[in-house]
Amino acid sequence: MRRVPLILVACFLYICAPAADVADRIYVNANIWTGADGRPRAEALATRGGRVLAVGNNLEIRKLAGSRTQIVDLKGRFITPGFIDAHLHFMSGALSLEMVDLVDAGNVGEIQRRLAAYAGSHPDAKWIVGRGWAFSDFPGAAPHRKVLDTVVPDRPALMTDRDGHTVLCNSRALAAAGINRTTQGPPGGVIERDAGGELTGLLKESAMELVEKLVPPYGAAQKYAALRKAEDLAASCGLTSVQNAGFDLEDLPVYERLLREDGVKTRFYSALMMVKNPSPEHLARYKKLVSQHHGPLFRFGPVKGLVDGTVDAKTAAMLEPYTTGGKGLLLWSPEELNRAVAIYDREGFQVMLHAIGDLAVRISLDAFENAANLNRTSGRRHRVEHTEVPDRADLPRFKALGVIASTQAIFASPDQTTLENFAVVLGPARAALADSFKLFDDAGAVQAFGSDWPVFSFDVLRGLYAAVTRMTPQGIPAGGWEPQGRICAEAALRHFTRDAAYASFDESFKGTLEAGKAADFVVLSDDILAPPPERILKARVLLTVMSARETYRATSF
Repeated sequence: MRRVPLILVACFLYICAPAADVADRIYVNANIWTGADGRPRAEALATRGGRVLAVGNNLEIRKLAGSRTQIVDLKGRFITPGFIDAHLHFMSGALSLEMVDLVDAGNVGEIQRRLAAYAGSHPDAKWIVGRGWAFSDFPGAAPHRKVLDTVVPDRPALMTDRDGHTVLCNSRALAAAGINRTTQGPPGGVIERDAGGELTGLLKESAMELVEKLVPPYGAAQKYAALRKAEDLAASCGLTSVQNAGFDLEDLPVYERLLREDGVKTRFYSALMMVKNPSPEHLARYKKLVSQHHGPLFRFGPVKGLVDGTVDAKTAAMLEPYTTGGKGLLLWSPEELNRAVAIYDREGFQVMLHAIGDLAVRISLDAFENAANLNRTSGRRHRVEHTEVPDRADLPRFKALGVIASTQAIFASPDQTTLENFAVVLGPARAALADSFKLFDDAGAVQAFGSDWPVFSFDVLRGLYAAVTRMTPQGIPAGGWEPQGRICAEAALRHFTRDAAYASFDESFKGTLEAGKAADFVVLSDDILAPPPERILKARVLLTVMSARETYRATSF
């Protein structure tokens, strides 16, 4: 047999093998904010195999084109790293798309109109379930079951408030749960009554479970359909990664199906729920879940606990009383929290603690400090979720302890309930500190932005605008609510990208647009970092890319 010269074989292999520096796709004539310190701005981007191959100027990047490289001319449009929502409840949000939508109803009449429309279009539903109302929707900020009874007298109805810590039930739902004038609230919960001792229909915190457990559960097929719909919605908002602040393990098969069927459009980092006395068996189970699910699209990592409630329901735990009395609810005692956090910390878990009131924030920081001292650990990147009303004395502790402030940009949007209930029950001094993102930036803390969806929309552009202006999209109030808490657009965008990636230990993989990192990015119609801030609201997501794969493309693009 005739031999082929080795040099010809080598040449053949060189020609046929894909060159490592040839791009699959190149985006040119762009206005790129990379988020990286070394090269924050660029005009072209090359991707290969799901990763960023290079970022630079048009001339540099065009040199990476091969015969099969697709070149996209963006004509000056803005590119940012993919948006990361550092705190939401994805399945709850997905299922909320199937419920009565009471978000921004504004008054009792609109609540009843939406409720009647839903009940009329779902005649076979055994329960009528919805969410999104606010205390300010009701006269005197006093919701009452009669509002629901008038519209739905024949079936149980359960409406969750926008914060997810209070439900309003109609009389049928209360009766189904056996709740009457003499029923006592469970530990960590409140069954509200009016001045005459009659049930108002409000159940707060753990008392919600008395009725929620009776609602027929969604089936796997319903959850899967809702999850697919939510993924499409998230991608349309430029989200490429989300962090689940709590995960119901009953939903795991639904997510696994999404992974199998290649339906994932956002990367998931999910927290398992904390328990007060974690046993060795419990810890072993959690560790097994973490080891089994650690891929780039879906993984478990942290654990999450609820330390208090919310300001609007006056269940956030405060150092001093609300203007209307009471100091809220602590759902864990300091001793319980110290013990559990120390155990999870010792076992290598990142801990996320929902803490809104200044007392809850303080004991959360105390628990993290205690765990570090007891276990001699560091670098866990523990997180305080929400931390809406911190005490000034505790702000330096975030940086000192390496604790992440996981805040929600859109919470600074001063809607009706913020101005008429939230700020009122806090009083002026505490309202001046509430959701003040500048306080954390000035204190040198790492701050990761989220939305708490479905509490608020996960539309990142709305969140950015709120953080920068502290106004509603309608420009209310003029000059911004507590304007001293505003931050610049670039800081806000960093909190939604590189800082959010840091919060999930992913800063070497995503969060900035640099060679070797994931090709997760968003193309916007306008430069959201250029003044005035109204440009943020006018901007539109044109293209969302995750792992170099398009997950959303606007019809106009």
